[in-house]
Amino acid sequence: MINRRHFTRGLLASSILAAPGVRAQDPWPAKPLRLVVGLAPGGIADITSRIIAPRLSEVLGQPVLVENRTGAGGAIATRMVAGSLPDGYTLLTAFDGTHVTIPASNPSAGFDPIGDFAPIGKIVDSPVLITAHPSFPASDFAEFIALSRKSITSRDGARLFDYGTAGVGSTGHLTMELLKLRLGFFAVHIPYRGGGDARAQVLGRQIPLMLAAVPTTSGDIRAGVLKGLAVTSAKRAPVLPNVPTLGELNPDLKNVDVNSWVGLVAPAKTPSAVVARLDAALRQVLAMEDIQNRLLAAGSTPVKSSPEIFGQQISADLTQWKKVIADSRLRLEA
Repeated sequence: MINRRHFTRGLLASSILAAPGVRAQDPWPAKPLRLVVGLAPGGIADITSRIIAPRLSEVLGQPVLVENRTGAGGAIATRMVAGSLPDGYTLLTAFDGTHVTIPASNPSAGFDPIGDFAPIGKIVDSPVLITAHPSFPASDFAEFIALSRKSITSRDGARLFDYGTAGVGSTGHLTMELLKLRLGFFAVHIPYRGGGDARAQVLGRQIPLMLAAVPTTSGDIRAGVLKGLAVTSAKRAPVLPNVPTLGELNPDLKNVDVNSWVGLVAPAKTPSAVVARLDAALRQVLAMEDIQNRLLAAGSTPVKSSPEIFGQQISADLTQWKKVIADSRLRLEA
């Protein structure tokens, strides 16, 4: 009787060996893989990468090495991976900033999020969290808006209402700027190399608040060293049940539902068989109970999608944010 598992593995191996750019004498993967993260350690992209990388290594039989390449909100790393050899050994931890909000707000970002990449799959979803230092005089986002409106002409107010994000054009940045346009309050954007860097500045009281995906600061809020003012999702984040949604705090925001996501992509023209192997490996890792628990504990929801569906979401999100930016006439600093 034919062993179906061995037969399927044989077919997959044969298809990989037959793929363009993969030599028969070098079955893929034959060496370590680089998983490039465009933001500093501590943000959702970095946290997600470091949770899944060791198990990807086990499944693929080669080390998967996480490499932080910071700058321009993730655009530098994204351009670098887009120009890498399409052999499956250099991958990018893509997120909504690199593949949606940055190119939507900056047509000269230097990469095409659709044409320059081969989607492998989405990994997690997570709402954006508005976080403040405990010393900040507002206990939630509604109080923040009221306080901001009173201090709009104050120089001290400018420092009091600085907010940090993962960079210009990041989801946190665009979310706050769109809320400012809709509600008419005062806040000054301070971009950083990643959510982890913004977090360090809030903890050190260099800035009073920040916007980033829930995993970046959820542990700090549970520990009481930071406080959550609001989440941008339609429902409260399960990991932070005491932090209200924007819609709960303001009826004008009841339809707001903004989520960050993280996924895996390779350079365009990566052999389809290699993409299929990575897709299968990622599915296997995300099915592991310990990985699911760690992602959920961090504040993310594991959501593995096929390469095709992930690509469709990137395209749809890009179109949506471009329309929002155009309709709001939002002007971003260079």
